[in-house]
Amino acid sequence: MSQDLNGFQASTASVLDASDTSPDAADGLWIGKVTDKVLAEFPDEKLYTCAAGISPSGIVHFGNFRDVMTSLAVMTELQARGKKARLLFSWDDYDRLRKIPANVDQSFIKYIGYPLTSVPDPEGTYESYARRFEVEFEESMKIAGITLDYRYQTKEYTSGRYAEQIAFTLGHREKAADIQLQFKTDKGNAEKGIDPAEYRRTYFPVTVYSRFSGTDKTKVLSYDGGTKLTYHCLVTGKEEQIDFRETPIVKLPWKLDWPMRWGVENVNFEPGGKDHATPGGSYDVSAVVARELFGHKPPVFQGYEFVGIQGMGGKMSGSKGNAVSPATLLEIYEPAMLKWLYMRRSPTQSFNLAFDTEVYRQYDEFDREIAAFQKGEASPAKQKILRYSGVNAGEAAPLAFKQAVALGQITQWQAGKLEELAANSGIPCSGPSVAARLPRAQNWLNSYNPDEIIQLRGEANADYAATLDAKRRAHIARLREFLSGAVTSIADMDTVLYAIPKDPALGDKEIKLAQRGFFKDVYNLLISRDAGPRLSTFLWAIDRATVLNLLAV
Repeated sequence: MSQDLNGFQASTASVLDASDTSPDAADGLWIGKVTDKVLAEFPDEKLYTCAAGISPSGIVHFGNFRDVMTSLAVMTELQARGKKARLLFSWDDYDRLRKIPANVDQSFIKYIGYPLTSVPDPEGTYESYARRFEVEFEESMKIAGITLDYRYQTKEYTSGRYAEQIAFTLGHREKAADIQLQFKTDKGNAEKGIDPAEYRRTYFPVTVYSRFSGTDKTKVLSYDGGTKLTYHCLVTGKEEQIDFRETPIVKLPWKLDWPMRWGVENVNFEPGGKDHATPGGSYDVSAVVARELFGHKPPVFQGYEFVGIQGMGGKMSGSKGNAVSPATLLEIYEPAMLKWLYMRRSPTQSFNLAFDTEVYRQYDEFDREIAAFQKGEASPAKQKILRYSGVNAGEAAPLAFKQAVALGQITQWQAGKLEELAANSGIPCSGPSVAARLPRAQNWLNSYNPDEIIQLRGEANADYAATLDAKRRAHIARLREFLSGAVTSIADMDTVLYAIPKDPALGDKEIKLAQRGFFKDVYNLLISRDAGPRLSTFLWAIDRATVLNLLAV
């Protein structure tokens, strides 16, 4: 269950110890340890339920996605051990609208206090505000190949499914109050003007959505001991008695709602972020409520650490309207890789996702681990993470992401031409990897790294040409002469490029410096940069007449 980007270990007996900072923690061993804990706590379940969830009050962001990935890993491990398991995802869309994200018209402030499913979609496309964010997330889960068993809490509450649990909680409201008071300090009570005896006497552990105003700005006045209560609407001043079995407009508050649903759905494992995992936080309170009020065992809980973003201005926020969603991540990362990035780290370890050139390193590391997997050289834990991420050991060598960016530009993002060029260049390149990575490379370049776009100059770079001495000009002239003839292969091109600046009078170190300087000159004359795609491949693929004009110095 996730509400924000951060999270770390809570301090209860049913929580996995978070002190493991060994290198093995980054190899997926955490999955087995958490699963061992689940099986120790719940040894004889016919169906294991791993849970995750979010309130769709804005874009479901990459931090919330760690909720899903942590539960997915444990569920998959349970299934690998021969257990029947499911991944339950709860849309807490019966929550109130608390604040208006920056990208939503501020006139929506009039809907503060309404259930998220009773707030209209700001763009008028979906049936509600909540559904807009649910649809985007659900579609991205399909792309990622993740199957979730969805629960929509508006539907669950308004169907009357929880009426019995609501009545039970109201019937034991003093006990519920005592549990809440356990986690309040004398200082906190004094600051908030809470008198424990009065709190216990007047505590009604429910929220009522007024039938007069539509909001939760209400006060419960009395409860009959069955399924009827009387409430006062603070907006209109009106009062009414309802039977919440027949008029299901009543909801349990979060720290009672969460443990109630653990019992209803028989949840065995659920992770959470910082706001739930801190000592005395939501999980600690809810675990006591589960045991002492509802009489069932709380699930094994795992807190998780911060997930960062590089190349997009740092930490994102769903409530501010600038969050990075899984759908956005899948525009850059192929599904198996995205799952691998989340699963390979222990939940207690932070890591970064990248929209800058760091993504090259991440893809290269992923490809190296796949290669080791295919050769049988990967550790069992790393093999497990790759399998759980959806990697097939029999897959052909993928096209490197950096090559997809470079060759994609050269071939104008045409997959067939890219595959042909890669084959002629001796570059590893499987058809499926081209299909998966080429559009992501184009998205990465055009949407997030336009400064990395390689574009041939429209005219000769006269300013740079003026800096060339006679020797460097002679090197460019030799290259132009070679390109004017019949170039038979990329290999021949590569041989000539390295041979042109090579001087027998120079030592190896000096020759390498001369070659580097020559390449720099060519790149500047063609694209006004000191470096670019592999030069032989680049010159082979681009329009020859244009190249000859740009090299005419």
